[in-house]
Amino acid sequence: MNQPRDGGERTVAVILLGPPGSGCTSVGAALAAQRGGRSIDLAQRVAQHLGVAEASALVAVGEERYREVEAAVAVQTLQALEDGDVVALGSGCLGRAEVGAALAGARQRGARVVALTASVRRLAYRNGLDAPRSVALGNVNHVFTQMLHERDAQCQALADGVIDTTHTSAQEVAQALSSLPQRRDRLAGV
Repeated sequence: MNQPRDGGERTVAVILLGPPGSGCTSVGAALAAQRGGRSIDLAQRVAQHLGVAEASALVAVGEERYREVEAAVAVQTLQALEDGDVVALGSGCLGRAEVGAALAGARQRGARVVALTASVRRLAYRNGLDAPRSVALGNVNHVFTQMLHERDAQCQALADGVIDTTHTSAQEVAQALSSLPQRRDRLAGV
């Protein structure tokens, strides 16, 4: 990562990990606005690369192609990080070895990695899966819950710290993150 742009104190890059609905995009935008840095949303970059709408990108190109492009864009993004950048990385690409290597490289250059999490109920709500109990949604909810547990564990294992967003706004989480220590210690109490 580069030296501070204004010659002042270094503002570390922050990489946000989390399952769908944990708040990576909204927290990333709020934190970047507070710090005056760039907000980089991986899902948005992937959709732009694919030439499709972000909301339907995964469906438009299929999961295999989406994940392939997502991993390539994630690696490129992590390798080009600058001080002050805030990256909403999410969790879909974390199983790819090349992304793990790029994430490790970013950490070695001083980036902080924070996992966002929330209760399964809140994540289901944020993803539109909060309909009253329905036999038709039973399997979808089961698969979603399994995926959340797997990705949440993966995110937390890679992170310097974890923040539960169940009962907080993006601005509150960004405020908590705005005072990140400049050293790469574990984030106690965050």
